[in-house]
Amino acid sequence: MPMNWLRKMRPVLIVIGLGLAVGSLVGARALTHGSGSEATAKGADVPPPRAAGGPVVLGTVDTDPPPVSYGLPPVIQSGTIAKVSVKDSDEVAAGQELYVFDSTIQQKDVDRAKAAVAYAETKVRQAEELAKQHKATIDFTRSSALANSERKVTAQQSYYNLVKENIITGYKKVDRLPESEWEAKLKTDPALYKAHVDYDAAVGERDVVKANLARLEAADPQVQVREAQAAVEQARAELAKAQAAVEMCVVRARTAGTVEQVSISAGATLGISTRTPALWLIPAGPRVVRAEVEAEFAHRVGPGLTGKPVTVMDHSDAKLTYTGTVRHIGSTFLLKRASAENFLGSDTRVIEAVIDIADPAPAGKPPLRVGQRVRVNMGQ
Repeated sequence: MPMNWLRKMRPVLIVIGLGLAVGSLVGARALTHGSGSEATAKGADVPPPRAAGGPVVLGTVDTDPPPVSYGLPPVIQSGTIAKVSVKDSDEVAAGQELYVFDSTIQQKDVDRAKAAVAYAETKVRQAEELAKQHKATIDFTRSSALANSERKVTAQQSYYNLVKENIITGYKKVDRLPESEWEAKLKTDPALYKAHVDYDAAVGERDVVKANLARLEAADPQVQVREAQAAVEQARAELAKAQAAVEMCVVRARTAGTVEQVSISAGATLGISTRTPALWLIPAGPRVVRAEVEAEFAHRVGPGLTGKPVTVMDHSDAKLTYTGTVRHIGSTFLLKRASAENFLGSDTRVIEAVIDIADPAPAGKPPLRVGQRVRVNMGQ
């Protein structure tokens, strides 16, 4: 019975379905025709004009110069913190003490360097005394030793002549030898030979004294003095180096600013493998935005924008706007600053534009903070 009823109603359902399909097509055509006419009348086929303005790029609020991280001084590879003199949010002046490393070992180097200076100064005094003695030795050699040797030579020569004369007198009066035999006889006379040997010895001694005097006069005793003085200067340089190492164990602010993120305390040890900075120092002074112009916008940003005003917007709330002025636009694609310091940073390269912020803390708005991400409309 139900199947017979469905067979009877099938033609009626088909007719109703066809009617609905035809009605839908007619209505759609009517709507399309009406919208098209209205759009044509209003000129909707012409695209709306593009809004004025330049590219919007990302940037980071920064200081100029940038923030500075502090860690180990360059004179030590590891050290223990003896004292921390600041805390977060402290305002510090340039040269103010931040924290101090234990400098016991470095102080020992200072003590050793002081001893080396004292020893070198003793060597200078010794060299100066030797220089004085050198002059006295020359004077003594010239006035005494050389004079004595000259007198001895003269005396020995006189003695030789006397002995020879006495022998010849004996030849004449006692031996009655002819003069032709004197020379041969004199060569074998022992007394005359001894006198000749003594004379030669005196001449040799005089020549030795003269040679020693010449050597003394040629020597410059001030050379040793200058060498000793140079050793003093070297020792003093080592002392200054050791003292500088002790002084550098006291870490001081290199510029005025605000201390942030103090991560150390007395007794902590820092080494060359320590990656966390002991603290950050945010320099005082004006704030800037370092905008990152990527390659797709580079052709729209040129030197002509220098000195032009731009709008800086908070990254998460575009309603918070600040006024800036373009100071500089780079000419080279470089790694982003954020990734340049990152061990596994990306290879994204950008042109950096520096924006001076006129008022980083305007009334009624939250201040721009260092490190805050912002957007910069380079066309306004």
